[in-house]
Amino acid sequence: MKQGMSPGKLSATIAVGSVVGIIPAIGVATLLSTAVAARFRLNIAATVLIVYLMQPLQILLAIPFIKLGIYWFGMSELRMSFEEMIAMFREDWLHALKELWVANLAGISAWALLAIPAGVLLYLVMLPVFKRVLPTGTIVPEVSPEV
Repeated sequence: MKQGMSPGKLSATIAVGSVVGIIPAIGVATLLSTAVAARFRLNIAATVLIVYLMQPLQILLAIPFIKLGIYWFGMSELRMSFEEMIAMFREDWLHALKELWVANLAGISAWALLAIPAGVLLYLVMLPVFKRVLPTGTIVPEVSPEV
């Protein structure tokens, strides 16, 4: 039996994959997108594909999210060169991990505060596009893995 995606489901799949795909935590996006797609009955394979396509943007936006989180939460700014980070790890690696962990949590928090509004906005932008592009009554076939 072939299932398909309506313009609404296709828009939601792209919105979820795009927003979750830029979370500033490497290795978390695939699991999170799979869970969200399963919860909202979206196409998991298409959502994960979009997450993978967003990985370059995830890497580019990690530092801006961390800086935004540090600013929003009034934390002391983390200004370090790569050499300074290595020296910090050599001096006290537990303290270095704590500092970087807290900074990354600030970035994830900034992403979380922006994720839902950005996802809703992306969904609302994509929905009319897919309604216009896809012929009326057409359902796009879902990607189904062949076993």
